[in-house]
Amino acid sequence: MLDMRRLAATFAFLAIATAATAAKGPPSGKASDDSVEISAVFMDAAAVQQATGSDFKSSYTVIEVTVTPKGGKSIEVQPDDFLLRINSDSDSSGPMAASQVYGAGGSLVLHSAQETIGITRTDPGYSGVTAVAGSSSASKDTINALQGKMLPAKTTSSPVTGLLFFPIAKKKPGNLDLVYTSPAGKLHIAFK
Repeated sequence: MLDMRRLAATFAFLAIATAATAAKGPPSGKASDDSVEISAVFMDAAAVQQATGSDFKSSYTVIEVTVTPKGGKSIEVQPDDFLLRINSDSDSSGPMAASQVYGAGGSLVLHSAQETIGITRTDPGYSGVTAVAGSSSASKDTINALQGKMLPAKTTSSPVTGLLFFPIAKKKPGNLDLVYTSPAGKLHIAFK
């Protein structure tokens, strides 16, 4: 009888914990100063899939951002005013454009610190610099559709919402710091 009570108590605890987690929602954060309020929501692969039609193989950290000007004044919104920092290793990156997310044009330079002598690029031991040409199987319409969901660059006096794609493979939200450079200074948004 005692084991049944323990089992029932365990199930009740798990049900409450699961309900609390589900009600909590995705990791998010806010920061503000006299000129602007920034709200940010960390998007998991399922949320990215629902919002864009692709999870992009979880190659990016995607954050939905709302920029709300304060005091009835206009503010110039620029995606490049955002920077995503990884607290554990001090790595950081700015957001990408839709064409960059899909890999259209441009190229990617892969490198390592170790230089090699006498080894060709095709050898398994090669660890020098390699340039990889960008290519995209996405149509112009697909790229434009994604760009329409991203945070626009514009001057506004009302709230603006959009997605930011960072070329950082998925990290735990608690390990990220979203930095926004406002007219009054830097705002740091932690995800909880």
